[in-house]
Amino acid sequence: FKVKAARLKAIAKAIAKARKGQKFDLIVVHGAGPFGHKMVVDYGIADGVRTEKQIEGFVATHDSMETLDKEVVEALLKEKIPAITVQPSVCIIQSNKKILNFDITFVKDLLALGCVPVLYGDMVIDKMLGASVVSGDAIVSYLARELNAGKVLLGSDVDGVFDSNPRENKKAKLIEEINEGNVAIVMMKVAGSNAIDVTKGMKGKLQELRENVQAKECFIFNLEKEKNLEELLAGKKVKCTRVYFQ
Repeated sequence: FKVKAARLKAIAKAIAKARKGQKFDLIVVHGAGPFGHKMVVDYGIADGVRTEKQIEGFVATHDSMETLDKEVVEALLKEKIPAITVQPSVCIIQSNKKILNFDITFVKDLLALGCVPVLYGDMVIDKMLGASVVSGDAIVSYLARELNAGKVLLGSDVDGVFDSNPRENKKAKLIEEINEGNVAIVMMKVAGSNAIDVTKGMKGKLQELRENVQAKECFIFNLEKEKNLEELLAGKKVKCTRVYFQ
């Protein structure tokens, strides 16, 4: 349960620099890492919350995510980015792990005011399962669709989507573009995450984009490489995977 402070600071600086060069609305959605995924596994709440122990896990996981989110928001604020948290657990309701209702009024009002809403993967009420995980990827896809986002950037720790695991296969090839023509083949090749990830890793990202985001440019890129985020926000090209579904 440790934040990569230097990496987070660099991300905040990249956003701040890009915003100085041009005006654009921005929503930040961050994942959970061990602050969420490990807690969900340890408490056995990936498939619902019913027992007293699972309720304890539900509350503890949400509290853990708030701890992480506070660090993210503080890093953004230090760079004079007007970031403010929008807590998913009070505006999202799911049914069988799928978003059923998402009140985005506050998000829209914050954008209109000139703020940067910050959301994150969280535990939320689920009409069928008691409570369930809403992934950051699901939140991104929903907001991109409902708010007609001009661009969707998904930061990872690899250069994009590969035809095999680049950590295990040095000859793995980057798939530079994913669309309706090749997505079925790509989905068969892409595995989940090697880390503890209850939201299906890279495969989960592609599933959410395919189901919910059409006619929008999406980029899966390496967030750990300096300049990538700044250049993508500025409309420049970087080594990554472009995802576009009609």
